[in-house]
This record gives sequence, C-alpha cells and structure tokens, in this order.
Amino acid sequence: MLGCVEEPGREGAREALLDAGLQLWHDRGWPAATPAAAAELAGVDLAEFRDEFASPADLTCAIFDAIVDERSAAMLSAMADAAPTMAPRMRALLEVMVGDVAGDHRRAVVLAEPIGCPELLDKRRSANRGFAEIVVNSNRESRMEPDHLRAAGHFALGGLSELVFAWLDPASPVERDLVVDHGVRLFESAVRAGWPGPVA
Repeated sequence: MLGCVEEPGREGAREALLDAGLQLWHDRGWPAATPAAAAELAGVDLAEFRDEFASPADLTCAIFDAIVDERSAAMLSAMADAAPTMAPRMRALLEVMVGDVAGDHRRAVVLAEPIGCPELLDKRRSANRGFAEIVVNSNRESRMEPDHLRAAGHFALGGLSELVFAWLDPASPVERDLVVDHGVRLFESAVRAGWPGPVA
C-alpha cells in the first residue's frame, strides 16, 4: 500500500520511490516529482528503475495508479456490503474515499486537475469515468437511465473533490463528517435533476 513502505528488496525500494514521489507531488506539485528527485529522497538507486520510470510522467502516473487502484477496490468492497439502495451505497463509497485521504492526506493529490501533464490528465479522466461506471453498475435496479447516473457521478465527484480540499484547508470550517453527509446529498440532488420521481 502506497504510504506504508515495509517490503524489503526491489519491491520495497520501488514502494519507497513511489512514496517519495508522492511526497514531492504533495509538497511542490507534480512537476517536482521527478524520478531523480524521488530516488534521492528515498535513498534508492534510480538505475534499477530507469526502464520503468524513464520520465516524470511515468513516475507520477504510477503513483496515481497505485492510489486509485487501492481506493477503487476498497470502494467496491464497501458498496457490496452496504444496504442495496442508492444512498447507503454512495455513503459507503464516500466513507472509503474520505477515509483513504484521512489516513494519508497526501493521497488527495489525485483529486486535483493535473494541468500541464497530458498523461496524468488522461489518467484522471479515465479514473473519473471509472467512478461514474461504479455508480451505474451499483444502481442497476434503479429506474434511472445509465447516462443520468453517469452524469450524477461525474457531477458529485467534482463537488466531492472540492469538499475534500476544503476539509484539508486549516482555514476552512468544513469537517470530515460534513464531506460525507453533504457528498451523499449532492449525489442524490444530481440524480433527482435527471429524474422527476423519487430516488430509489
């Protein structure tokens, strides 16, 4: 798990490199997360990873994938255990998302728009589409059209990202519970905008 470096050997060195890259990304933005800088910070030999991380985009995309893959798997598991209606499933999803950031605030970087990096931008758009498909697939028994659910998912994700950043802002009064509670309401409101009847 990125953010918890414990494994020995090459895999441990790779995790340390990714973790250092995440630290640089969090502290100074994605352009600072170069393989050379991350290797120096992690104290690992970059030569061992040059083929995998030939460019800064290779490193930041690997960090992005590690975070999103872990988070998505946890979301799907939580939603499978939730009550089989829309609001409890969305609450389970948001609890995982917010809990992931609570465990390591640095991991919020994947929620930000990576202006200036086409590779990362493609990754983020793909992840957002994946989030929207999770929303569709977990609510197939509802009366909503799939495209309406996708639109609601995209809309809610944008608002949720801003809520997370507000929660992480020391000057903001937004607290963790409000992020989840309002996030669920935001999603329900977006769904109702595409359906005249009650939300299932």
